[in-house]
Amino acid sequence: MSTLFKITFLLIIFSLLTSPYALSQSPSEFIKTGFTNYRNGDYKSAIKSFDDALQGYNSSTTAPMTTDSKKDYVTENNESNVVINEKQYTETSEKSYTEVSQKEKIDAETKKYISAPLEYMGDEPAKVYLYRGRTYLQLGNKEAALNDFDKAISLDPELSDAMFRRALANTNVDPDKACPDLVAAIKRGHQSAKELYDLICK
Repeated sequence: MSTLFKITFLLIIFSLLTSPYALSQSPSEFIKTGFTNYRNGDYKSAIKSFDDALQGYNSSTTAPMTTDSKKDYVTENNESNVVINEKQYTETSEKSYTEVSQKEKIDAETKKYISAPLEYMGDEPAKVYLYRGRTYLQLGNKEAALNDFDKAISLDPELSDAMFRRALANTNVDPDKACPDLVAAIKRGHQSAKELYDLICK
């Protein structure tokens, strides 16, 4: 009887230790895997790893997520020295050679920033949304990228790189929203945002 009890007890312990929950990676490990995949150019696998990291945070009571909350695009003109003219970045039906060259220059600059290496900034959920958004942007999925940048900013309103990346995604999607995000990022000390603002918003 005692032998049967011991065997049963050992089987229960073994099944607990080998359960998917016990063997699953932590969010930090998924993030590291995501970075490795991103560096290797395997963006779809990187997105899957970032998905898994976010799922790990969602199931944790220590890191609650707000997936439906969205922060409005902020202009903050009254607090900034940078003046925004909403009509500055509009396309006309008749383009001069200079305007076409300017558009090509903007496209080249945005591609440069989009293809820049992914930098580790931490394991917080807002940062993971930023990483995944950047990966979507690398794949050309601007809608998914914008959703992730919105979520990142809703979780961390001071995350200037998410504002900058959202502006990048909006440069050709909704240019009227790009400049206010660049202003907000500049106010938070983002140097590349100043460079892009000077190019597309002045």
